[in-house]
Amino acid sequence: MATLWWNWSQYTLSEANEDIGEVMQAIAQKLPSLGYTGVRVAGDVHGFKGDFILAVVYLHIGGRNFWQVIACGGNGTVAAAQADVNEVSQMISKLAFL
Repeated sequence: MATLWWNWSQYTLSEANEDIGEVMQAIAQKLPSLGYTGVRVAGDVHGFKGDFILAVVYLHIGGRNFWQVIACGGNGTVAAAQADVNEVSQMISKLAFL
């Protein structure tokens, strides 16, 4: 069964970051530790885990503010996709920049 799950929230870029690209690179570096393979950074950050593809995209809304959208889709259950989205969301919330 095909599934898609996502969440979105406002993300404010830290003063320690020059641009959102630094955040995307940090996410790409952490995704393999959560079991993701084929991780790439383009207009989004995306990777594969099991039967799912997960992507994180930032949409600029002004100043240092972005909409952060995390989406997961593929062949699996809604609960599994939701768990992956939540896991990545938690990982992103713990990123620290100096």
